[in-house]
Amino acid sequence: MKKNYIARINDHGEEQPLKAHLLGVAEFSRSFAEAFCAGELGYAAGLLHDLGKYKEKVQLRIRGHPIKASHSTAGALTIGKDAVWRRMFGTAAIHRHLAQLVQFVIACHHGGLRNYGSKDEDGSLCRRLTEALHDPEEQESLWEAAWQEIELPELPIPVNSPLIKNLTKQPSKEVYCWKIAFLGRMLYSCLVDADTVDTRNFCHREMAIDTTPYPTIGELSERLDRYLTVRFKNVSETVVNHYRKAILDTCRRRAIELTPRIFSLTVPTGGGKTLSSLAFALRHAVKYDLSRIIYVIPLTSIIEQTARQFRKALGRQAVLEHHTNFDFKEVEEHLGEAESRRYKLSMENWDAPVIVTTSVQFFESLFANKRSKCRKLHNIARSVIILDEAQSLPRGFLEPCLRALEELVEGYGCSVVLCTATQPAWSALGRETTEIMDKPDPAELYEAFRRVQVEILGDPGNVTTDATIAERILSEHQALCIVNTRQHARRLLERFDPRTEGLFHLSGRMTPRHRMAVLKEIRKALCSGKPCRVISTQLIEAGVDVDFPVVFRAMAGIDSIAQAAGRCNREGKLAAGRVVVFHPETHGMPTKGWIKETAIEAWNSILHSGADDPLSPICIRDYFERAHGTRDPEASAKLRDEEGIVGLLTRVPPDIPYEEVARRFKLIDSDMEAVVVPWCPPGQRSNPEDPLDPDAQRLIESLPHVPHPAVVLRQLQSFTVQIYKHERIGLEKAGLLRYVQGVWVLNDLSYYDPAAGLLTPDDDTTPTVYIF
Repeated sequence: MKKNYIARINDHGEEQPLKAHLLGVAEFSRSFAEAFCAGELGYAAGLLHDLGKYKEKVQLRIRGHPIKASHSTAGALTIGKDAVWRRMFGTAAIHRHLAQLVQFVIACHHGGLRNYGSKDEDGSLCRRLTEALHDPEEQESLWEAAWQEIELPELPIPVNSPLIKNLTKQPSKEVYCWKIAFLGRMLYSCLVDADTVDTRNFCHREMAIDTTPYPTIGELSERLDRYLTVRFKNVSETVVNHYRKAILDTCRRRAIELTPRIFSLTVPTGGGKTLSSLAFALRHAVKYDLSRIIYVIPLTSIIEQTARQFRKALGRQAVLEHHTNFDFKEVEEHLGEAESRRYKLSMENWDAPVIVTTSVQFFESLFANKRSKCRKLHNIARSVIILDEAQSLPRGFLEPCLRALEELVEGYGCSVVLCTATQPAWSALGRETTEIMDKPDPAELYEAFRRVQVEILGDPGNVTTDATIAERILSEHQALCIVNTRQHARRLLERFDPRTEGLFHLSGRMTPRHRMAVLKEIRKALCSGKPCRVISTQLIEAGVDVDFPVVFRAMAGIDSIAQAAGRCNREGKLAAGRVVVFHPETHGMPTKGWIKETAIEAWNSILHSGADDPLSPICIRDYFERAHGTRDPEASAKLRDEEGIVGLLTRVPPDIPYEEVARRFKLIDSDMEAVVVPWCPPGQRSNPEDPLDPDAQRLIESLPHVPHPAVVLRQLQSFTVQIYKHERIGLEKAGLLRYVQGVWVLNDLSYYDPAAGLLTPDDDTTPTVYIF
């Protein structure tokens, strides 16, 4: 009697045949990998990934017996045999490297991609495979029953196939190794998504029910056209609106004229860059049959604003937000149960037509090793990727980020749009881009949208005290002051009388929900002409839609000062707004990093050159050449890859250290830790005297009892503040924190100031009351 081999048993007691699971995953994985011409590799990985479940011990464990038994090594050992990979793929040396990638993804499909390492390195894939070769529990005789149900197919990959042509297109060992390592992670994405989808379809059929299909890219392009037609029909005929229309028309025309590649889109603040870049992306995707638009934003502070704008133009269903501060409550309120469920699933694999996400989420996923982060990667293939404020990419990770974007274009059918209000020296970095704006060109646009005058407070290099800055801010009816550190923002705030009318503070010490509430009050004050003085960190710079007559900016890089200028005289109501740059006291400067080490030096060089307008395109280019060290290529390369990511990913296969790369590639300070603060802004409280947020409290109390805490933790992001490890330790020692299912929670809400945000035991905990 033939034995019944199964992959799993669902909650209804139904058994999934193992053969059906292997074939199902193989087909899903093949279809995902076909987006980058690697369908054969995807199929092989899917077919062999659970080969070890044919072992008798694994079958007993699946049926509930308390037995330890591994199943993911068997398929890896099988594809690693010369006879197997030669028969499946081909006999060239490159086919061996491709088989090693399949071996990698099969062996790691549950625990995350590991370092290949050596046989002496704990946790390495090499050691695991070496030990398995001599392990009685991993011998092929234990799973030979597999060959009665499945057959090893021939999946030839010709050396002139598009996949191999991309891998070998440059006669450079370093480039080849980079491409191989990149392909491995993309294959891993295909396998883990396929495995997840096939498993979900069997175990949770209610999650696989049909929902309304996503609108096509063509339909979305038509929706945007209709929206923009109405938008421009109802605006006055001003010079600014004339140029905004010209920018949009150019983006639409060039989207069809230009083939996929890396583009730059240089449009000054106020030029309608966000919707014009979306119009370019949609028309370009229609023309070249691309699958989706991925809009990447540097800061979470503007992502909700951008997503809201896209939903208004394209419809709620078409736009997926994916970032740490996303609040599912709005989705649940506006979409039905099935659509809400699909929205959550789409956040895991990015199968929606328009994705709005952050630089951290996008790039850290491209260099990740964990199953959950990598799962969506294959859906980046054949996309139009728009990087808003592209000049804000961290200098220390610039080289691996740019290489990843180049590989997505060369090997994965993507187009990339680098959006900036200024012109970084991409060509000086050895990167050629095609500028979308040909008529009118960026220089003409700069003059058309020039709305501010830059002033230097005092002599360059001379320190301006906090007292002086506070006095200057107070002398203005409406003013924005942007500083470099949270500590400086707090100290400036303390310089003001708490009774000062219209005084606001914004920093990372506040929860995202709190910041959104304060931004709403700021916009209300600006629109009504009331007093409004705002002290903020850089989180307000990149694209936040506010308009002040004067902006004070602590010394920083010229790109940051240009961003600050974008918050000044935004609508051109004044002949010229004022951007006042000052050199802050020591506590107003970062102790390390880009601003401290390079940016200010480059900025001072521009000032000392006697330039009339330090924000002009010529000065911007000169600044980026200085700041990125392009006048010394060897030093520049080191500055742009501080963690040595490129070196790690250009080792000869199979020696790829995926886990080490993921550990090093952190765009934000890895010394920061999250604290959940269940605090409710005053204007949102049902009881004005009770600061406890009932939604946050409910979520916190549910953590120990839910099967998937990660879902709840995502919902708590809007109540989260990031602090340094030593600050968390101080709060913990003072008895102010409790640890709940992997997250720290603030116990005493008197340590959350209504104006300044989260305090530490060393801070004055007397609540500050300002008149808004």
